[in-house]
Amino acid sequence: MSSRNNSYGKSTGFWARMNQKTRMYFVLALCCAVLMITSGICLFLMRGGSHQGTETPSADSEVLVVDSGYDKDQNTIDTTQYTSTILEESDDAGQEYVDETLFLGDSNTARMILLNYCTKDNAIGSVGMTARSLATFACAGFEGYSGYKTMAEAVALMQPRRVILTFGTNDLSPDYSTESFIENYKAGIQSIQEAYPSVDIIVNSIPPLGQEHSNQSLTQSQVDAYNQGIVQMCQDNGWKYLNSAEVLKDPSTGYAKDGYVISDGIHLTSTAMDAFFNYVRTHSYITEDDRPTLTAIPKRGEDKDASSSSTALSTPAPATETPVETPAPATETPVETPAPETSTSQESGSQESQEVTYTYWDETIAPSCTTEGYTLHHCNEDSSRDYTDSYTPALGHDPVTNADGSVTCNRCGAVLQAAAATPEPTPAPEVSTPTPPPSESTSSDSVVSQPTSEATSTDTTSSQPTSESTTTEPESSANGGEIQIGTN
Repeated sequence: MSSRNNSYGKSTGFWARMNQKTRMYFVLALCCAVLMITSGICLFLMRGGSHQGTETPSADSEVLVVDSGYDKDQNTIDTTQYTSTILEESDDAGQEYVDETLFLGDSNTARMILLNYCTKDNAIGSVGMTARSLATFACAGFEGYSGYKTMAEAVALMQPRRVILTFGTNDLSPDYSTESFIENYKAGIQSIQEAYPSVDIIVNSIPPLGQEHSNQSLTQSQVDAYNQGIVQMCQDNGWKYLNSAEVLKDPSTGYAKDGYVISDGIHLTSTAMDAFFNYVRTHSYITEDDRPTLTAIPKRGEDKDASSSSTALSTPAPATETPVETPAPATETPVETPAPETSTSQESGSQESQEVTYTYWDETIAPSCTTEGYTLHHCNEDSSRDYTDSYTPALGHDPVTNADGSVTCNRCGAVLQAAAATPEPTPAPEVSTPTPPPSESTSSDSVVSQPTSEATSTDTTSSQPTSESTTTEPESSANGGEIQIGTN
């Protein structure tokens, strides 16, 4: 027993050689090392899980869809039918032409400012904006003005010589017909004309999509169909059509050229912007400047996006560089707001959009005689995410012929045909009654009362007969009477 205790008591190991203070530091260091190792393992595991759930979609991601079944020749525009509407090639109008043009549109227009092709002085771009909201959505900011202005109001304030509009990408949806799209687009453009009648209107084609893109609701077939409707709309209303799609499309496929769209297959790269602005300058439309005397133009402020959660102009996920620094297609990740008819966001790769849950309440808008009905989905958390779908056609007028011949709508009361005006009776032609010749006695009296004139009239050969002699003498002769003049 004593020998065993002696062996324990005389231990000369590592622990036995440390005093109490040293042992305390050793245990503390050991605990810190264990803690650091444990933390490192946890961070590694969390980092791996985060990449699996929030990685920004890339061209190789399963989020992208392939547009199949597209016939590039199906909806081509017959340019020979629109020679006075489609802008033809011209001499290069230079940067001055671009500077005096106001570009209006969605996120692709906003990227013109982002990539330094335009400034806020000649471009207004609202991410996620649709053609159908052109007349009503207030998005343009101006210093010194409370609230935002609609694009029509902004045009009146900025007084440009011309505008180039590029809308339609956010309107694409299988449930939204070309006819409805054109009707709403036309109303928006007309609101601009009414706000500033002197401005020249140029409507740009919807840019082509990449064959692989991030929204399954978008198809190049519908882009072509919308563009066909746009050029016809321009011809019907006396506007000009900028067919820039012809320089952005790959003629062999009908989709955007390689390197012309970023990884989402929707937004244009700086290479595409170069081609676009060269096309703008060499397909110019310059008319006589008939604008009234320009007033002071307010300084532009910050604009409002139609979709506040879109990442089209925000800094992308850390795995990529910001579009300003590297506009190369392989690293840009901006994406467009979804078409309003669907609630599936095109920026599904954004961590923010995955963490926010949106709830909606529905309002059914009944169709009228001239406008279609639809369901309006109101977002409780963010009104800019409101969208419409379930469209029903307009009812059309119900004509009724009234007693006065006018035709009115039995449903809305609109006058379809005015009553025929009752013709005023034509007055009978005024018949002039010939003045009877003076009687003989009257002539005689006249002669007697004016002897001096009568004496003159007796000389029928006088070279300057008086009016009396001219009147009296023929009448006397005609009546066969003899005028006797007494002399004393």
